[in-house]
Amino acid sequence: MRELDVLLGRYLSERWPSATPVEQAAFEAFLELPDPEIYDLCLRRAVSETAAFERLADILTGSTELNGSAVVNQAKDGRPASGEPQT
Repeated sequence: MRELDVLLGRYLSERWPSATPVEQAAFEAFLELPDPEIYDLCLRRAVSETAAFERLADILTGSTELNGSAVVNQAKDGRPASGEPQT
Protein backbone atom coordinates (compact mmCIF):
# COMPACT_ATOMS: atom_id res chain seq x y z
CA MET A 1 0.00 0.00 0.00
CA ARG A 2 1.45 3.31 -1.06
CA GLU A 3 0.00 5.14 1.95
CA LEU A 4 1.76 2.76 4.31
CA ASP A 5 5.01 3.13 2.39
CA VAL A 6 4.87 6.89 3.02
CA LEU A 7 4.07 6.54 6.73
CA LEU A 8 6.60 3.80 7.38
CA GLY A 9 9.31 5.48 5.30
CA ARG A 10 8.87 8.73 7.18
CA TYR A 11 9.14 6.89 10.49
CA LEU A 12 12.32 5.13 9.38
CA SER A 13 14.01 8.29 8.17
CA GLU A 14 12.93 10.60 11.00
CA ARG A 15 12.50 8.49 14.11
CA TRP A 16 14.20 5.10 13.77
CA PRO A 17 17.78 6.39 14.28
CA SER A 18 16.93 7.79 17.72
CA ALA A 19 14.36 5.16 18.74
CA THR A 20 15.03 3.05 21.80
CA PRO A 21 15.64 -0.68 21.36
CA VAL A 22 12.16 -1.30 22.85
CA GLU A 23 10.55 1.02 20.29
CA GLN A 24 12.55 -0.56 17.45
CA ALA A 25 11.45 -4.03 18.55
CA ALA A 26 7.83 -2.87 18.70
CA PHE A 27 8.13 -1.38 15.21
CA GLU A 28 9.63 -4.57 13.82
CA ALA A 29 6.80 -6.61 15.38
CA PHE A 30 4.28 -4.05 14.01
CA LEU A 31 5.65 -4.66 10.52
CA GLU A 32 4.84 -8.36 10.86
CA LEU A 33 1.13 -7.51 10.85
CA PRO A 34 -0.68 -7.77 7.52
CA ASP A 35 -0.81 -4.44 5.64
CA PRO A 36 -4.60 -4.14 5.94
CA GLU A 37 -4.34 -4.54 9.71
CA ILE A 38 -1.63 -1.86 9.98
CA TYR A 39 -3.75 0.41 7.79
CA ASP A 40 -6.83 -0.16 9.95
CA LEU A 41 -4.87 0.57 13.12
CA CYS A 42 -3.52 3.81 11.66
CA LEU A 43 -6.99 4.89 10.53
CA ARG A 44 -8.47 3.89 13.88
CA ARG A 45 -10.79 1.38 12.26
CA ALA A 46 -9.31 -1.17 14.67
CA VAL A 47 -7.78 -1.11 18.13
CA SER A 48 -4.80 -3.17 19.16
CA GLU A 49 -4.54 -4.82 22.55
CA THR A 50 -0.84 -4.00 22.38
CA ALA A 51 -0.15 -0.55 23.85
CA ALA A 52 3.09 -0.23 21.87
CA PHE A 53 1.19 -0.81 18.60
CA GLU A 54 -1.37 1.84 19.53
CA ARG A 55 1.45 4.30 20.26
CA LEU A 56 3.13 3.46 16.94
CA ALA A 57 -0.13 4.04 15.08
CA ASP A 58 -0.33 7.45 16.78
CA ILE A 59 3.24 8.27 15.80
CA LEU A 60 2.81 7.09 12.22
CA THR A 61 -0.31 9.16 11.64
CA GLY A 62 0.95 12.28 13.37
CA SER A 63 -1.36 11.94 16.37
CA THR A 64 1.81 12.41 18.40
CA GLU A 65 4.91 14.31 17.44
CA LEU A 66 7.12 12.19 15.19
CA ASN A 67 10.31 13.82 16.45
CA GLY A 68 9.27 13.53 20.11
CA SER A 69 10.24 11.06 22.77
CA ALA A 70 10.45 7.31 22.27
CA VAL A 71 7.43 5.04 22.40
CA VAL A 72 6.35 4.86 25.99
CA ASN A 73 5.50 1.30 26.76
CA GLN A 74 2.33 1.93 28.77
CA ALA A 75 -1.02 0.28 29.07
CA LYS A 76 -4.04 2.41 28.20
CA ASP A 77 -4.58 3.19 31.88
CA GLY A 78 -1.07 4.69 32.11
CA ARG A 79 0.57 1.81 33.96
CA PRO A 80 3.79 0.41 32.49
CA ALA A 81 3.19 -2.52 30.17
CA SER A 82 5.56 -5.40 29.60
CA GLY A 83 8.72 -4.70 27.61
CA GLU A 84 7.79 -7.12 24.87
CA PRO A 85 5.14 -6.26 22.29
CA GLN A 86 2.19 -8.62 22.47
CA THR A 87 0.99 -10.29 19.32
